[in-house]
Amino acid sequence: MSQKAFQAYANDCSASALSAKKAAQKFFTNFPSKRKCNVTEGVVDGNFFTVTYGRKSDGEWPQSFRNVTKKTLQELPDVDFPME
Repeated sequence: MSQKAFQAYANDCSASALSAKKAAQKFFTNFPSKRKCNVTEGVVDGNFFTVTYGRKSDGEWPQSFRNVTKKTLQELPDVDFPME
C-alpha cells in the first residue's frame, strides 16, 4: 500500500514520516552525528520511496527543503498527509 510521505536523507541514510518536520526529527534521532539533511515529498511503498516530478506550473512539483539542520527543522511544516 502506497502512502504520501516525506523523506529526510543524507549520504547513505534516510528516514520517512508523514510530515516534513517529523521526517527530519526522525532522521536526526536515528543519525545523531549528522549535521544536516534534505527533505522531499514522495510516496512510500514498503521499503521503496519514490519522488515524482510533473509540471511545476500545474502544482505537480514535490515540496522539498534543503540543508535542514537540527535548529532549522522547527521551521518545517508539521502537517501530516492523511492515511490512504
